[in-house]
Amino acid sequence: MDRRNPDCRDATNPCRNDDGTLNSTAETLDSFPFIKEKKGDFQPTGLVVVNPPYGERLGEADELAGLYSELGGVLRTHFQAWKASVLTGNPELAFKLGIRARKFYKLYNGAIECKLFNFDIEPERFFTPHEDETGLSEEARKSKQLMRQAQSLANKGETGSGAEMFANRLRKNAKNLGRWARQNNVSCYRLYDADLPEYAVAVDLYQGEKTWLHVQEYQAPAIIDPAKAEHRLVEALSVMPQVLEIPQGQLFLKIRQRQRGSDQYEKQADVGRFHQVDEGVCRFWVNFEDYLDTGLFLDHRPTRLMIQRLAKDKHFLNLFAYTGTATVHAALGGARSTTSVDMSHTYMEWARRNLELNGIKGYHHELIQADCLAWLDAQVDKGGNRFDLIFLDPPTFSNSKRMAGAFDAQRDHVEILRKTARLLSPGGLLIFSTNFRKFKLDYDALQDFVVEDISGKTIPKDFERNPRIHYCWTIRNK
Repeated sequence: MDRRNPDCRDATNPCRNDDGTLNSTAETLDSFPFIKEKKGDFQPTGLVVVNPPYGERLGEADELAGLYSELGGVLRTHFQAWKASVLTGNPELAFKLGIRARKFYKLYNGAIECKLFNFDIEPERFFTPHEDETGLSEEARKSKQLMRQAQSLANKGETGSGAEMFANRLRKNAKNLGRWARQNNVSCYRLYDADLPEYAVAVDLYQGEKTWLHVQEYQAPAIIDPAKAEHRLVEALSVMPQVLEIPQGQLFLKIRQRQRGSDQYEKQADVGRFHQVDEGVCRFWVNFEDYLDTGLFLDHRPTRLMIQRLAKDKHFLNLFAYTGTATVHAALGGARSTTSVDMSHTYMEWARRNLELNGIKGYHHELIQADCLAWLDAQVDKGGNRFDLIFLDPPTFSNSKRMAGAFDAQRDHVEILRKTARLLSPGGLLIFSTNFRKFKLDYDALQDFVVEDISGKTIPKDFERNPRIHYCWTIRNK
């Protein structure tokens, strides 16, 4: 690294917060200009010398594991046939590189005993460091296993013609959708959605302090050989990091099967690692590991932006609020007050963090953990607050033990729409959405309302291949 370059940060000194604690998120390899140069300008062979931080303070080693893992991913992806020397005072962190050392030497950095590891960056020396899978769901363990298989396949360079076809489509989408995203200030979007039937995955790209991929496998039809479907999934995973130039550690796989009741909200893991991403003027926390979804439904981006445009001086209700992203948009759009209701303590806490992240606070922004249906009944019975703008996006089906009864969006939508509409102020607007693909709105039972189907207006460009990702209507009292 060229220490004369003012844009190149010193890898020997970890970035620290004002209180002296390590800021591991600030020390990311993508920030080093030489990494970007290597992708096109460096020689086919050479030597990389790195002296990364190694956690002198209690607890810092755990924070730095991700940095070492990322360093290993960059070396394996962009520096094959090179040699590398890594000086560290923590050999356990060096194990996270995922490359077997050719030789090591004991050295001292002042009084600190260190080791200098020398590496030949060749596929035959690559390995996957063991991860603690305690607390992971069966689906999460399976995802980890498939990711390890994908990394092994990539290291061996044994992908077939089908994988190359998938890679070409991914490159094409990245170029076309990437241009659209930059022009429209979109930092998180769907990059691929089963464009090729043989590779039935959804690939969502998230950009923040790093770039992440969130990959969801669609359940294969019963007529497809499960072994063949799994092999194609592994092939697809093996080429994604190279095509999109990210370390494998920034790629996350979820196996999406048909969900019933509250299954989609069950924890997949308990890592507790959150990342910040932008959506227009809003900032949100997302989590790629612990749940089936990330906390941000990308297909609802236009709906949230519409809510922001409509919210000025309005009293806003977000029913089935999830992580409160629509509430953030309403508040930053100038809403006079916001009320967010959801049964989940986890998601209400997540919503609170999202509001705080955007500087939204005060008694006029209320978060209520409650059974949404029971809360709605109580509001209707007592003639409670009236709202100028309401967003209603209930689950397709829920039979949670904390609810008085089961909810079915198709069966119960007329009842819940009528009750919710009773909370509208004169001239108020209800925005109703559902992601149930077979949903049919009962227009006959809603003839005393002004109903407009706005589904087409709320499907963003990155979801055009999947126009049934959700349906959306505006509803007003006549």
